[in-house]
Amino acid sequence: MGRELNSIIKQSPLVRMALSYPDLYEVGMSNNGVRILYDRVNSIPEAACERVFAVAEDFERSLRMNGVPLYTLETYTPIRELDLLGFNVSHELLCTNVLQILDLGGIPLRRHDRDGESPVVIAGGEGISNPFPLSDFIDLFFIGDGEEGILEIVRAVLGAKKSRLGRDETIERISHVAGVLVPSRYRMSYEGCDIAKLSGPTVRKRVYRGSEMVDPVKPLVPNIRIAQERIVIEVTRGCSNFCSFCHAGFYDLPYRCYDYRAAADRIIEIAKNTGYNEVTLSSLSISDYPRLSSLVNAVLPELTEMGISVSFPSLRVDTATLPIIEQISELRRASLTFAVESASEKIRARANKKLSNRDLIEIVRHVFARGWKVIKLYFMIGLPGCEEHDEAAEIIQLLKEIYQIGGRGMDINVTISPFVPKPHTPFQMERQAGRDYFTGAVRRIKQGLPRAVKIKNHDIEASLLEAMIARGDARLGEVIERSYREGCRFDSWEEHFRFDIWEKNLNETLPGWESCLGLRGGGPMPWHVIETGFERLVEKRVNRGASEALPQSRVKRADEQIDMRRIEEARLGFARRYRVASRIRICFYKTGMMRFIPHIDFMEIVKRALRMAGAPVSISQGFNKRERISTGFPTPLGIESEAELIDVELFDDVIDSFPVNLGAGLPDGIGVAGVRIIHEGASLMAVTNVIEYRVTIASESARLIIRNGLASKPEFRKHSKRNERSVPFDKALHSYEFQDDGSLIMRLYAGSEDSVRIDDVLRTIAGIEDLHLNGIRIVKTAQYSTINGELVLIS
Repeated sequence: MGRELNSIIKQSPLVRMALSYPDLYEVGMSNNGVRILYDRVNSIPEAACERVFAVAEDFERSLRMNGVPLYTLETYTPIRELDLLGFNVSHELLCTNVLQILDLGGIPLRRHDRDGESPVVIAGGEGISNPFPLSDFIDLFFIGDGEEGILEIVRAVLGAKKSRLGRDETIERISHVAGVLVPSRYRMSYEGCDIAKLSGPTVRKRVYRGSEMVDPVKPLVPNIRIAQERIVIEVTRGCSNFCSFCHAGFYDLPYRCYDYRAAADRIIEIAKNTGYNEVTLSSLSISDYPRLSSLVNAVLPELTEMGISVSFPSLRVDTATLPIIEQISELRRASLTFAVESASEKIRARANKKLSNRDLIEIVRHVFARGWKVIKLYFMIGLPGCEEHDEAAEIIQLLKEIYQIGGRGMDINVTISPFVPKPHTPFQMERQAGRDYFTGAVRRIKQGLPRAVKIKNHDIEASLLEAMIARGDARLGEVIERSYREGCRFDSWEEHFRFDIWEKNLNETLPGWESCLGLRGGGPMPWHVIETGFERLVEKRVNRGASEALPQSRVKRADEQIDMRRIEEARLGFARRYRVASRIRICFYKTGMMRFIPHIDFMEIVKRALRMAGAPVSISQGFNKRERISTGFPTPLGIESEAELIDVELFDDVIDSFPVNLGAGLPDGIGVAGVRIIHEGASLMAVTNVIEYRVTIASESARLIIRNGLASKPEFRKHSKRNERSVPFDKALHSYEFQDDGSLIMRLYAGSEDSVRIDDVLRTIAGIEDLHLNGIRIVKTAQYSTINGELVLIS
């Protein structure tokens, strides 16, 4: 529904576009590229960048049933009315979601079916480094880094609109932007899986070489929980390890990194503008960041004192990085992750993965001795050379050695993924092993290890489809559209993936398609029209001998020592948060669209706002440190409130401007109604016995029905997880009265086994299922204690 903190709404821009990460909101809003491009486009005064995401099955059904076109979150503009619609396609299994968004938005799926009123549809991202599987549906592709290209594209559209050009002329203008690929300009002929002839212009991948950081200082802050609830800041791009299977490692070249001082400043600024309590330093291999220790020294003390933890998800675990890992994990020690890839050193050597089994065993022995109890290991099966080894047996042997170190005192979590050959990598022409090979290897690994070693594997059939799309051509457009129309959505979600549909359409459209997963020949491939600038490096890696010895493990020394004195001082500063000096009670209101924010998400909004306001909130001690905040009974979803009371324990006094500062960190529709110091020690739930609601009824007839319903004193049905039972009228309803303005005040008992939701009460009394559509508005207005039978307002 939008309305997030830091969202940007422009009422009358000349150009209106939408960005989409084609997945559910919870996943799409975790994508840092969306945040960056959203901020970049909105920096242009005459342009508005909004957002749209794929929707779940019930949402899609409701849109179709009610004839509502899919719309943007900022202004609820139907996406068919936009000037430009951009997709960030990060991986191949998002393709049917792209079609869902187009379809629900009323935009013809096929580009040649669109008329002059349709928006220009453009796609970028790593998932279209081979754009041709989606070429039937996308007007233009952008190849490479979009930070500069997106601005040039939007300015081209602005110029076209000012010149009153049509859609085709606008596409022509955009096509002159460097990095733009126009799919209509390419022709292919085929021989089986291979391309016999490929004609069309070559497009050079765009590379952002700017020295300034592009992460927005005021990124969007979702109102509901998302997959990655944290600050994400990119400190490097590209990778210098050149693992031959890694698409991102080669496609994101060249390796670039940002100044550690700029990164530290940006992290602190974003923290103050979002209220998140965790930071992720984004990088394909943060271990190779040349000033890693300097960055830790620059940012960790202040973050530690603020109670903000730091995670380095791509930190290579070795003896040089362990001291850093242990320092950043002190506040919230989690798990260590090892990307082993293969248990065979010869397979790792061929893949250019610089790790030896001996080093891995020694590191695991070291971390277990230092108190780490959870490790994660990632393996890839089916890598080139696998046919010469017993991969399952070697993985079992290695994991047994690791298990012997920790025994039942260490949780070992293993993820096994099938190898998928990807464009622009040294392994781009290699074969993918068949499903029987993958299934057999996974089964043997699971059977050959103690149950204490937890094994999970990526969906094998999803990996086969991923490989097919990654190296496919324009003929896959028919397969994608058929599969979408037969119900395929969210193919990267295990519970939604329907390989039976995909397989049927592949068999009908491309008979013998599985042979396309084999070793590919030396002819042209679809992605050869894209120049990355690193083709010679890829070729060099391809020609590297498979029998070369494993390189020595590369240990990158820290550029300076970790400043333990400052970190210890910061920990002492954080420790003062354990004490409780005073308590305050904050009254919030939650109105309009914010009535649809669930209670648990509302509490996260409040916590973030308290952090942004610099509130001295006390913290509990123990392993999982939490803010000492308590609330009353949750307001039912869909009910507005003028009396959301929250008690906060403080380790210091708040300043006079605290209510204003707190309100500045809240989204539109949630605000601060009052703040006061309290001395009573009982919790809100313990003292709340009655909750008051104001019910506004639009029509006189509905008012009469409700009046008669109340007079009849019906029983209410209370639903729980275990059963359903009746609750007498007087056990649920404390009192009620009609006001002179026609509104109804109702007071319901709270906290007892007979308490009933206000909306359930009204549905029973009025005999109406959808209260809102019938003009009935409910607002929570007060909470009461009962003392000697009298109501005492809690404020």
